Amino acid sequence: MKKNKPLVSVITVTYNLICAGREKMFRKCVESVHRQSYKNIEQIVVDGCSTDGTINLIDEYVKKGWVRSISEKDYGIYDAMNKGISMASGKYINFLNSDDYFRKRDGIRDSVDAMELNDADFSYAPARVINWDGSKYCAKYYGRSPKKKSVFWVMPFCHQTMLVKKEVLVRLGKFNIVYFSAGDYDLVLRMCLDGCKSVYVGNRFVTYRMGGLSYSNQDQSLREIAMIYERNYGSNLIKLRNDEYKMIYDHGYGGIPVKLANKLRRYKNYFDYNEYLKYIDGCRIDLARLKKKWWWKYIEKL
Repeated sequence: MKKNKPLVSVITVTYNLICAGREKMFRKCVESVHRQSYKNIEQIVVDGCSTDGTINLIDEYVKKGWVRSISEKDYGIYDAMNKGISMASGKYINFLNSDDYFRKRDGIRDSVDAMELNDADFSYAPARVINWDGSKYCAKYYGRSPKKKSVFWVMPFCHQTMLVKKEVLVRLGKFNIVYFSAGDYDLVLRMCLDGCKSVYVGNRFVTYRMGGLSYSNQDQSLREIAMIYERNYGSNLIKLRNDEYKMIYDHGYGGIPVKLANKLRRYKNYFDYNEYLKYIDGCRIDLARLKKKWWWKYIEKL
């Protein structure tokens, strides 16, 4: 099988897992990779020079031949992920956080099959989302129906569900390490604006645990998303005002200015211009109706 199927590299970043109470989570992560029915997988653990015994924990799996590892100081999670990309030998790369895991054994198999059949640059899938303590988290957005069209205002799916061609990651310059928590969104947006081909995999094979960097540092994430808009829209498509960037984040389709939408028309695989026009026309109709209400004049004075 290994001779006929492309190698997949699963990259996991770690730092002081034992102090953080993540030892059991990490073991579950590694074991879930090892249990995949698709056997041509290498897992690369990139450690940030842990000092609490995490390196000994990783070495248990190195000795078993389950993982390859490196431990050295880095400039954050995306710098560590970039190191993993450089170490990876696989045609496809997946980024699985140390506190997340593959809940189904056939997830990588189904993803590779879809990638190969469609000659896709990256794949994505729904995820099972849980709270930090393992209890159920209600997340329709990521959990059941990720929408790739929302990529122009927010991260549309969990990056843990993605497989990406290594050659695409290298060509696009990998992750931008200027970001602390939203670098995955920046990468996905750049891939879509670059015209990369994606494929949806209808296998809910990843369990994603809420409480990571983007969740625990939401103010930081919001600032970074504004930077991402500016870098990708302002520098490459059309310059917008700060309040227009805020409207995009707050209102999605309804917040995208027409002048930006006209630029996005070329990205037909990710932006449905006709749907956009229907949406904003509907908003205009609703606004027109509101203005006829007797109380509207009071709202305008607020």
